[in-house]
Formats: sequence, C-alpha cells, structure tokens
Amino acid sequence: MPDAFPRMVLEPTPPSSADGSAQDGIVDGHVTRREERVPTNWIAMIRLFDGTEIPCTVKDISKSGARLGVPGTWDLPPSFMLKVVGRDFVLRLTLAWRRGNYAGVRIDRIAKLTATEEKAESANGQRPDYQSIGSRSRR
Repeated sequence: MPDAFPRMVLEPTPPSSADGSAQDGIVDGHVTRREERVPTNWIAMIRLFDGTEIPCTVKDISKSGARLGVPGTWDLPPSFMLKVVGRDFVLRLTLAWRRGNYAGVRIDRIAKLTATEEKAESANGQRPDYQSIGSRSRR
C-alpha cells in the first residue's frame, strides 16, 4: 500500500546572517516553513466535534501542516478532525490561519482507522458477483 503522505524533500532553513535578515525563520516579512509542502488535490471531509461534516479539499500538505480549501461561508473552530476520502487514517488539526476559501492547519495527531465491513467481507472469502455487470436482464 502506498504511503499516506507523498515523499517530501526537506530543505534546511536559511542560516541567520549578521544583519539579521533571516533571524527566527523570518525572510522578507514571511515566516519560513519547516517542511516543504507537496501539492495535492485530495477530497476530504472536516468533522467538527458536534458531528457537523464539511466537505473540503486538501490543496497541499507537509508532515506538520496543510492548506485546505473550505468554503468561506463555514466558520471553523480552533480544532477539528479531517478524513481524506480513500485513505485509512484521520487527522486531528488545529486551525493556524483563515483567508477567504482557504485555511491553514497544523497536524496535531494522526490515527489509523479500523477495517470497514467491506474489507472484512473480502477477507472472509465472499466475492461480489461481477458477471452481471454490463449484461442485459432477460425477460
């Protein structure tokens, strides 16, 4: 099975210069990232702790954070869960920033999900009948 996250190349933070231009990870007024973010276009679902679900997309991701595409009409709480469609893990996130239809998050925790009933059935040897797919019913 492929890794949950794509392989990422980490680039070191520029060293501080004598004039303090790269001091504390700040370059030209912007905070530098610890890890490089990898562009993605994953479909995901935000799950709030009250049970509300919000559809979103994961635009880019790194080992410690991500940028989510979320409609600006939704207010996000300080922390929430995220489930990426087609992946067997769930993330606990903390909201770092919000601008328009995008939200930056920090990844606090990753949890692996248990096997679903569908996976359990295939392990028991029960196979779906694919012979009927595409065939016309006879009357």
